[in-house]
Amino acid sequence: MSRFGVVAAVAARLLDAALDEERLLVYLTEAVEAEVPDRAVAASVESADVPAGYASAPLVVHGRKIGALAVQLPLSAPDAEFVEALAVVASAALEHGRALAATLSLLDDARRQSDLLDAISDAVVSCTADNVIDSWNAGAERLYGYPAGEAIGCDLFALLATACSTADGVEVGPRQVLDDLDTVGRWSGELRERRFDGAPLTVLSSVSTLTAPDGTRAGFVYVNRDVTEQRRQEHAASHDPLTGLANRRRLINRVHDAAGRVHRGGGPMAVLFLDLNGFKPVNDRHGHAAGDELLIGVAHRLLAAVRTTDFVARVGGDEFVVLLEQIGSPDRIPAVLDRLLAAVAEPVALTSGETVSVTTAIGVTVVASSEDAAIDPERLIKLSDEAMYRAKHTPGHVAYSG
Repeated sequence: MSRFGVVAAVAARLLDAALDEERLLVYLTEAVEAEVPDRAVAASVESADVPAGYASAPLVVHGRKIGALAVQLPLSAPDAEFVEALAVVASAALEHGRALAATLSLLDDARRQSDLLDAISDAVVSCTADNVIDSWNAGAERLYGYPAGEAIGCDLFALLATACSTADGVEVGPRQVLDDLDTVGRWSGELRERRFDGAPLTVLSSVSTLTAPDGTRAGFVYVNRDVTEQRRQEHAASHDPLTGLANRRRLINRVHDAAGRVHRGGGPMAVLFLDLNGFKPVNDRHGHAAGDELLIGVAHRLLAAVRTTDFVARVGGDEFVVLLEQIGSPDRIPAVLDRLLAAVAEPVALTSGETVSVTTAIGVTVVASSEDAAIDPERLIKLSDEAMYRAKHTPGHVAYSG
């Protein structure tokens, strides 16, 4: 075999051995010793030092000398050319092997990171700057029911019918979320979403911005945790199961918070206690199911008669409380009372086809000063309750406490 053929054969062996540098150097020295007999051979990637009395050819990786292939003198010109050719081949093999090892290390790191992401119970989703999904871990598959192959490439908000709200339950649009991300690089809140089968989800979400090397927004990472069952239990503990309105427990907390705002100069509030007149005859004549229908209808009308920032609760069989927050001036209360009286008095059509009517009496307690705001929430409700009983015997069916 010609020395050209030997170089080619050695190159093939070296490339096969590229991941084992020690084995690579053994092949290299064996090839030189076979072709240049009676000469000692030294090959090293540890040091570029060459022993005295040796001719050397450098081993170069990525343009940097890292070692040498050295052969004992004297050497003929063909022998020197052969050694130099093998050094070039060895350098290529070393460069190939180190690059491959680095690539495999990166791939192994990526695999471990991917395994870690998949082991996380939370859904971890990354998107482009346009909210197009580009990664979807196993937690996301479990939470939403979509396999990664179906989810990647879709618009995140469209796929999951996403609606956003802040931690305190205030609905916000995608624009507000993006503004927060632009300002502080992070947004936290709750998402109302849908699984693949249409089941509703409540998700606690933390969103972070991904930044490109040039400083522009490259995308987002969502870390989402399912809190659907937790929120369901919280809702059941704080809401009336029939009407869906807040219950007394939640009302007390809301009155306490509203009174605190009055104390801090947030403007007056009013606690309205309503009791239905004529509810018992409806129950007696049409049955409890009809009575429940009437209560549900009244609840909906009360909600429609006040602002979304106001608060409506059911505190007894046919008793309701409306909390008017930050009303600006007590002069605005009569208009709200008129709307509530009219809303309750409107006839309610039952599913049986019959129509029933009730009216209401309203007791009002206005909280306009720090002194008023210091009154215990239970006491404020009690004052309105007492005023309501006077309202039953008052023209217009409205009475104020105090």
